[in-house]
Amino acid sequence: MKYKTILLFGAPGAGKGTQGKILGSIPGFYHCACGDVFRALDLQSALGKSFLKYSSRGSLVPDDITIELWSQQIDQMESMGRFRPKSDFLILDGIPRNVQQAKILQDKLDVRRLFHLFCPDEDKLIERLKRRALHDNRIDDANETIIRARLETYNRESKPVMDYYGERLVSHIDSTQVPYQVLRSLLEKIE
Repeated sequence: MKYKTILLFGAPGAGKGTQGKILGSIPGFYHCACGDVFRALDLQSALGKSFLKYSSRGSLVPDDITIELWSQQIDQMESMGRFRPKSDFLILDGIPRNVQQAKILQDKLDVRRLFHLFCPDEDKLIERLKRRALHDNRIDDANETIIRARLETYNRESKPVMDYYGERLVSHIDSTQVPYQVLRSLLEKIE
């Protein structure tokens, strides 16, 4: 069975997590943020150490590790009854992060819409990430060199995913708006 899926897409700090959490609180939607799955890892475990090795320098975690962790999380949420694939839309942010992951997941995901949350000012993204680092104690958001490496990685690896799914499924939303305006734009396009 393929999961009815909506992808939240954008550079680090664009607001994917904020919007995903809001949508995930609405009945009929289940939000899974790959970053949250990674951050919940035991950093002393083998997977946790692998994750830390890549994230601490702003690199993407290898596809096999990412897909394995994501699959475990979805299976667990389904078995707990928190995600009901027959009735819920799966809201994903942070996966797929590259075209290879999109290809690997094509048998599992029925992508209905890809929302590209964009911020035309890179300096605003950097400031957002630094504030998030202080607020949420996120080590991966504290160092500007790592932030810039993550933004470069996004542009090189992740942006091509929009081309993979095609312009027909992509909606571009300016994420510099206040969160409720971004949400309104998302909901209008979901309907």
